[in-house]
Amino acid sequence: MLRTATWLAAALLVLAGAGELAAQDAWPAYTTPFARGPGFYLAAWKLISLVVLVWLWVKSADWVSRDSLELGEAINMPAQVWNPVMVFSFLVAFLAAVTIPIFAIGGLVLLAAYAGPFVTYVMLRNGKVTDEKKVFTREHLKNWFANLGKKQASNREAKHAWQMGPPVELVAVGPLQMENQQALIEARQSPAFVAVKFLLADALSQRTEKLLLEFTADAVGVRYLIDGVWHNAAPKVHEKQPLDRALGDQMLAVFKRICHLKMEERRAKQEGKLKIEFAGAKYDTSFTSQGTQTGERVLVHFVVITKTVRNLEELGMRDKVREQLAELIGPGHHGLVIFAALPSDGLTATWQASLRSTDRLMRDFISVEEVHRREPDVENVDCAKYDATKGETAEGIIPKLFLKLPEVICVPEISTLEALKLLIKYIVVEDKLGIISLRAKDGADALLRLLAMKIPASEVAPIVKSVVYTRLVRRLCETCREAYQPEAALLQKLGIPAGRVQVLYREKQPPQPGQEKKKGEPEICPNCRGLGYKGRIAIFEIIALDDKMREALVKDPRPETLKKLSRAAGNRTLQEEGILLVALGTTSITELQRALKQ
Repeated sequence: MLRTATWLAAALLVLAGAGELAAQDAWPAYTTPFARGPGFYLAAWKLISLVVLVWLWVKSADWVSRDSLELGEAINMPAQVWNPVMVFSFLVAFLAAVTIPIFAIGGLVLLAAYAGPFVTYVMLRNGKVTDEKKVFTREHLKNWFANLGKKQASNREAKHAWQMGPPVELVAVGPLQMENQQALIEARQSPAFVAVKFLLADALSQRTEKLLLEFTADAVGVRYLIDGVWHNAAPKVHEKQPLDRALGDQMLAVFKRICHLKMEERRAKQEGKLKIEFAGAKYDTSFTSQGTQTGERVLVHFVVITKTVRNLEELGMRDKVREQLAELIGPGHHGLVIFAALPSDGLTATWQASLRSTDRLMRDFISVEEVHRREPDVENVDCAKYDATKGETAEGIIPKLFLKLPEVICVPEISTLEALKLLIKYIVVEDKLGIISLRAKDGADALLRLLAMKIPASEVAPIVKSVVYTRLVRRLCETCREAYQPEAALLQKLGIPAGRVQVLYREKQPPQPGQEKKKGEPEICPNCRGLGYKGRIAIFEIIALDDKMREALVKDPRPETLKKLSRAAGNRTLQEEGILLVALGTTSITELQRALKQ
């Protein structure tokens, strides 16, 4: 439909342009009467230039339409945005260009209107996809010209059965390449291989982080974890056959074969890995299966491979909070700083962004990490590794690091009392900074978890400077979110001054009985797929300890005591930080309540 409309617009543009060229090339006025003789008064080279430019625009707009439909959702460049940009920018520029009497100037305006959006789309697109998916690069053009004469012949070649379905590539990642190839060949021979591709394409196109398959006696339940919330799913995995237990068993065998697992084993826990490529992105994927009383449970975890590293501002940390954090871990400071969060709630991203925000060029940073639970690398932060499977421990390598006298020692996911004692000793004796991370349900709980490691409160309380706690909340979909007038009582309960906020936002509500749908409104929001939310943002709580809180850690280490003293010290709570996002329309009250109840 878009292609037909574009060609029709192109034809009208050429006809209109021809008329304008004829007008531009009209005979000049003479002071004496002069009869125009017969002839063709249209500049041929101008008409040819116009036709070529319009043809390039049509081909480019068509390519952008098809490319954005295929990759747009995955790289956040949707077709519903770029199609109008490509089409209407050129049409508007054409109307402007035909009013310019000088053809050269009008032509340059038209060329800029065509090339600007097209080049911008290509540059943004290439910056978000893997190297082999990039277009108009030197390598891409070289391959295109090399295969130019072979294109028609290749299109006539019949596809193999496993090549049908969506463009999902599955890659085995075992240690031996020959075994990987053999596993992939055998998996492709399964009639359920294409069904697996349909399942993965549906899950990944909806930004699924984890895929859960529940095998029962005669069915397979499917659930997607999207933005930290589980949703029931009904993916279309085959045009003719529904996802029943028989097809599910065949699909499970495909997964297990690619992951080098035992296909006949349905009870014992099995873990494997594979790589997936879809819509210009690559995913490191882990596969776990475990037998249950009703059948088997399968968890597939997708981790996108990206070079993009978000900073603290992009994660959602406010300016004042970033300034406070910079004071806590900046130059000249010593003591112990704790980073904490619930599992899968942004701790790794906060840890990485916080270290990247420091002056690592001026101070020596060393991170102590277990080789199988590595944090993402941070430039100019040396990593001292140990292998727990070989009996190595953090406390075994920490003393060797003291000889280097690092300014900062980082221990993510610290878990042993011995390692904590060594770190505290180094902080006290050398007057240095220590940074650790652990899992906790809030900032006060992080302090109590530290004491739960059996470290004497009298030893740890004097050196703890602060706790940096993070919690993720879902962002409201900006396409379909609904504004509403909040009641005065609600604003008062939220602590928002009267008159400060006129409207709040919430997820799109289901239509009321008898309520008619707005003209042109889609049944399901194309941006969030009807979820009401898209993406997540972090809220941060920083508890800066004062003398009263340190005294409470020793004498009265209870959550309610620590929280009360923290508020008295002027520290903002997670709830207060979250209400700021509600007031800005970034998230909803319902979502904030859900996140804080975890």
